[in-house]
Amino acid sequence: MASITLLSLAPAAAFLHLPASTTSSSSHFAAIPRPLTARRGASCGFGMRGQKSRSGPGVRRGFEGGQMPLYRRLPKLRGIAGGMHIGLPKYVPFNLRDIALGGFKDGEEISLESLKSKGLINPSGRERKLPLKILGDGDVSVKLNIKAGAFSSSAKEKLEAAGCTLTVLPKRKKWLPAAYVKNQARAEEYFKKKNGGAGEPDATST
Repeated sequence: MASITLLSLAPAAAFLHLPASTTSSSSHFAAIPRPLTARRGASCGFGMRGQKSRSGPGVRRGFEGGQMPLYRRLPKLRGIAGGMHIGLPKYVPFNLRDIALGGFKDGEEISLESLKSKGLINPSGRERKLPLKILGDGDVSVKLNIKAGAFSSSAKEKLEAAGCTLTVLPKRKKWLPAAYVKNQARAEEYFKKKNGGAGEPDATST
């Protein structure tokens, strides 16, 4: 049977006057032992002079001594806003053959919301903000009212032949900085006033 002592019966408040344990309370870098007497060599592992042997934080990542660094030598995709999006999907695809799975009848509307509600598509992540695109794989036998962001050429032919009503929804407005929009408006107003009195230039004149 374990022995019972006065310390084990004392409440936790009885030890508040004692200093807290400092084990792993804060991390410190160990002091680097200095030359020969500490058996770390004459240069203490820093090497023979040069920028990397000095004290301080050292050089930043990617720095190559002043020459053109690798991340600047490599070719980049064109375009600040859209170049890095090359290869990413721009639409949520939906084929004509999948319309039969939803049990749509004559006169019903097909849109991104209706397809989501029937569980025919389940876009996630980045695709949740993408518009719908109808593709032409399959056939349609009912007259539908279809609203989408785009239609493939084959899908458009088949849907028009089936008597469906097609509506192309407008694209999302591209975000532009407020300063850019303001400057564009000022430029348009300036050129409108400048060309207002003289009229539009004749395209045939040289």
